Amino acid sequence: VLAAAIDARDPYTHGHSTRVSLLSLHIARKLGFTEEELGELEIACLFHDVGKIKTPDTILRKDGPLDPAEHREMMKHTVYGADILSKASALHKYILPVRHHHERFDGTGYPDGLRGDDIPIFASIISIADTFDAMTSTRPYRSALPAVTALNELAGSSGKQFKPDLVRVFLEVAENENLPALYKEGEG
Repeated sequence: VLAAAIDARDPYTHGHSTRVSLLSLHIARKLGFTEEELGELEIACLFHDVGKIKTPDTILRKDGPLDPAEHREMMKHTVYGADILSKASALHKYILPVRHHHERFDGTGYPDGLRGDDIPIFASIISIADTFDAMTSTRPYRSALPAVTALNELAGSSGKQFKPDLVRVFLEVAENENLPALYKEGEG
């Protein structure tokens, strides 16, 4: 319900959290996660953008690229999300994936500049699914990329933005599940 409320604030991201969850679960199944781990990952995915509740509509719904100050504010959604989840002890296990889903394998991500294996596995998986869904969705400032193009972008960012072994798994999943056919341009 909370994920739907977040997505509803921005018509361009409607259904985003659910799609990120579905994509992430494909990766995790291929990695052999247990049913319990899959359940926890699914919930973490649904919460991954919860911090956007605190992002002003003027930024969230801006019809164009963000300026540097707006971008800095948007980046805070990871910290805001972790803070929101910290208010309920039952949600503490989702804090790390929510806080770190924008970290980068090379250490240039945010909010803490984690790198490589220091990034929690759930966060690394969510990052790939989140990026793929964002690239294949139309936004006010750009059209959706075809799924094949997005997959090539992910492959090109392996070892920089994304953990290489997870990119390999996602590309295998994409081929096995025929994601390019499922992700028609602009439909996600």
